[in-house]
Amino acid sequence: MCGIMGCIKTGDAVRPVIDGLRTLEYRGYDSYGVVFGDGDDTLERTRGVGSVTKADDAGAFAGVGSSHLALGHTRWATHGGVSEANAHPHLSFDGNVAIVHNGVIANHLVLRRELSDAGIEFSSETDSEVVAHLIALEIKRGVDILTSVGNAVGRLEGEYALGIVVRQDPLAIYGAKNESPLLVTWNEDGAILCSDQMAVGSASNEVTYFEDRDVFRLSHDGAEIFRADSSGALRAVQRETVATASGYSAPSKGRFAHYMLKEIDEIPAVVEAATLLTAAQLRGAIPASATRTTLIGSGSAFYVARVGQYFLNTLARLSTHALPSDEAPYWMTFDRHDAVLAISQSGETYDTLSVLRIALAKHAHITSLANVPGCSQERLASHCLQQGAGPEICVLSTKSVISQIVLLARLALRLGVDNGHLSAADFERYEASIARLPATLRALIDECEQIRLLASDHAGVEHWFFIGRGPLYPVALESALKFKEVSYRHAEGLPAGFFKHGTISLIDDDFHTVALLPSRSAAPERFQATVDNVSEIVARRGPVLGIGPHDASADERAEFTRYLGLPLHGDDIADVVIHLVAGQLFAYFCALALGREIDQPRSLAKSVTVR
Repeated sequence: MCGIMGCIKTGDAVRPVIDGLRTLEYRGYDSYGVVFGDGDDTLERTRGVGSVTKADDAGAFAGVGSSHLALGHTRWATHGGVSEANAHPHLSFDGNVAIVHNGVIANHLVLRRELSDAGIEFSSETDSEVVAHLIALEIKRGVDILTSVGNAVGRLEGEYALGIVVRQDPLAIYGAKNESPLLVTWNEDGAILCSDQMAVGSASNEVTYFEDRDVFRLSHDGAEIFRADSSGALRAVQRETVATASGYSAPSKGRFAHYMLKEIDEIPAVVEAATLLTAAQLRGAIPASATRTTLIGSGSAFYVARVGQYFLNTLARLSTHALPSDEAPYWMTFDRHDAVLAISQSGETYDTLSVLRIALAKHAHITSLANVPGCSQERLASHCLQQGAGPEICVLSTKSVISQIVLLARLALRLGVDNGHLSAADFERYEASIARLPATLRALIDECEQIRLLASDHAGVEHWFFIGRGPLYPVALESALKFKEVSYRHAEGLPAGFFKHGTISLIDDDFHTVALLPSRSAAPERFQATVDNVSEIVARRGPVLGIGPHDASADERAEFTRYLGLPLHGDDIADVVIHLVAGQLFAYFCALALGREIDQPRSLAKSVTVR
């Protein structure tokens, strides 16, 4: 969450920083700001509320001068409301230091009280501002800049990626990093500091990732990187330079109105890409020696983990548990016999990385399933499953979710046939179904008019339940999440059988339910049980939209207010994916009918890098 972009150039650095912030805006778009030198040893700052892209397009930066150094930020608010005063960069009390910050300073209240008692007045409600004042105080006492930065961050508790500009050194960017991503690269024009390699674009094909507790000074042609030893003294260290992922280019919606629709349209190709991982890559994800396997993820990634748990338990007879990353530390104690499979689109999710650090300390086997090569999650893992789904710009995860589910299904199939639980004939049947899936999805996406009409006709409904059984239960959870994220309507996902144990008391004429039904021929018991649950809702005058097999009979459809038939394959893997894509389209078209901000919904950010 939040994006950092800094630049030191032989030419103008302000415009590249603004362009970089536009690229990073999916990480946070509550407010924005840029600080730069104006040539006479003073720091100039421009800030605003809302989207940096919209502000730039409206000419907000037209009057900004040029500078060889600039440092910018896009914000997702954690401490303090969305206001210009709380937007980064923050200046120190004397105007000599400007900082941008991603993360959370856990002890900021203690530091704020101490600084206030010393007579320093704060201009924001953020946790971040304390850092600028701490550094400025050290410099005022005669300490050199680098040591001042080291002393200041030595007092911080929590997570931080910091970019720092100091008036007395106008051609350098200082910084520090702890549990929040930060990287640097160079080209013939100078240095680029950023929190996400997407902002590097085509400027360089190599980056250097800072490690936890690094303190650094960047200049036009290099970096000095240090780490504090046990005495607090800074000692020089070296950091490896690694190749960036190929194929990054400036994002574009192309012919689509929104990135969300464009990325849904890319799902058939993403499924094909997921079939390219080799059997050897899949087998390495969960060692045969592991006595326990835990899948972890946050948000959509947790619901993916729930689907993966179902596949691994049923197809491979592997005892697997799925846990939300933020709760896993309270549930689990890890040891060297554990396998932990971490799922994340960005690979930078704070809660997930925290679990991995705990598991690594106990020598557990870590596998990363992520969509961003070189991410923090991959660098912690001993085995990586790279999705290859391509950049996902819309804050809502669509194609990445589908890619993750197909990969987990393929992993379960491979392990199941290897350990003898799954027959060769069943393995081939599932693989053939996955091979047919892109064509089925292509038709579903291209011929989605019925989904659009269903969404448009029901966009005014305020309250929703999404229900399903078996693997369609986590699909209901994920579909409800997508729906509420982008429509701002109240939606809850529930197991269909659980519904009658209390929740049914909410049902009335205005409370709608979406019932997800499996293949009638492949899962007749689950199909009928879900229909029975629907009857219980209808008996209480609750409107129910059915989404299920296209060949359901007229009698079976009679219970539903409206029914959307899907081209289900008749197996849980393909049918889960088909249902998910239908749910994504339903959420998209409902939000479209409501006029919502689809690619950047309120209060959300793509990469959740805070606790």
